[in-house]
Amino acid sequence: MFSKKRKNAVNIITAISVLGVAIGTLSLVVVLSVFNGFESLIKEMYHPVSADFVVTPVHSKDFSVTSIDYDALHKVAALSSVQEVYEEKVLLRYDGREQIGKIRGVKQMPSEDSLAIEKYIFKGESFRADSFQAIIGQAMAYTLSISAGQFSEPLQVFVPNINAKVNSISERPFVETSMYVSGIYSVQPAYDASYVITSLKGVQDFLSRPGRLTHLELNTSQLNKSSVQEALQVVLGPHFEVKNRYQQNAFLYKVLQTEKWAIFFILSFILLIATFNIVASVIMIILEKRKDISSLRSIGASDVTLSKIFFYEGLLVTFFGAGLGLFFGVGLCLLQQKFGLFTLGSEGAFIVNAYPVEVQSLDVLLIMLTVLTIGVIVTLIPVQILKQKFLN
Repeated sequence: MFSKKRKNAVNIITAISVLGVAIGTLSLVVVLSVFNGFESLIKEMYHPVSADFVVTPVHSKDFSVTSIDYDALHKVAALSSVQEVYEEKVLLRYDGREQIGKIRGVKQMPSEDSLAIEKYIFKGESFRADSFQAIIGQAMAYTLSISAGQFSEPLQVFVPNINAKVNSISERPFVETSMYVSGIYSVQPAYDASYVITSLKGVQDFLSRPGRLTHLELNTSQLNKSSVQEALQVVLGPHFEVKNRYQQNAFLYKVLQTEKWAIFFILSFILLIATFNIVASVIMIILEKRKDISSLRSIGASDVTLSKIFFYEGLLVTFFGAGLGLFFGVGLCLLQQKFGLFTLGSEGAFIVNAYPVEVQSLDVLLIMLTVLTIGVIVTLIPVQILKQKFLN
């Protein structure tokens, strides 16, 4: 592979072949690692606003809190916290400005534990059990031009009156309540723009749904989440559905995985095209070594032995190129993790300033298998030409 040939073109084509495989491998490693980094970043963003498991009714919008056997739930899973939630879509109004959002009434058990969202309050304080106070997201606060601790004017909340008769003048089409913003949180852009969070009892009274919940949020300290999910489903029965973190945002994760594998196949196709340089390289060597082939055959070398010589030549190019690409690809990703060499834009314009990367061993293994498979398939082409033209 490294010996000097009589024609310099052979060496040049071999070098181009190695370089093509190396760049293709490096591209696969870097791109997949970047997708892994973004996926982990998004999971971290959604982690504070999603529980390990969410329990929702299958056939109705809400359910009675008395239909849940909490003792049975604690027996099958080491639940660190249970959150009762009632959630409803509402119209919000403040000082003439309006926005569609969701009101979320929560009750934490154990009650002495703080809510996960309270860690992300950067202005003001939590509502705790006060049904006349609430916390809102930073994006919503910006849209409504509202600040924490302004008790001169309340935030108005409207929901359609489902009991109102059509064309009735005496009955109002909306049910209304008011509450004061005690704090502003910032955790995740979509969440910040949507949710008003207050006490569960306040929301139940406002919506005239006492003792009703839309869902339960459960967190556990157990590591084997799949077995916990199965056990919870058995206890709750067919009238309830238990969703894990992935299932709560299934569409988002499917989009991320689809994009990742679509890019993987596109780059693999480009790599396949690049490896065709191996065909040219091996064919050139075959043409140069015609006399050597005849000499080897005359002293007893079999056709299989001669085929293996050139087949191994193609594999050497593949192995060497893949090794170089893997080395520099992983090295570049590690440098990006450490120093953030490639940035997304000006500081403060994005959630992160540099491209997030995460090298996964399974991806590296898959890339190596893909490159070697393509290399073996492509190398068989000049070997077949050798058999047809020179060994018959």
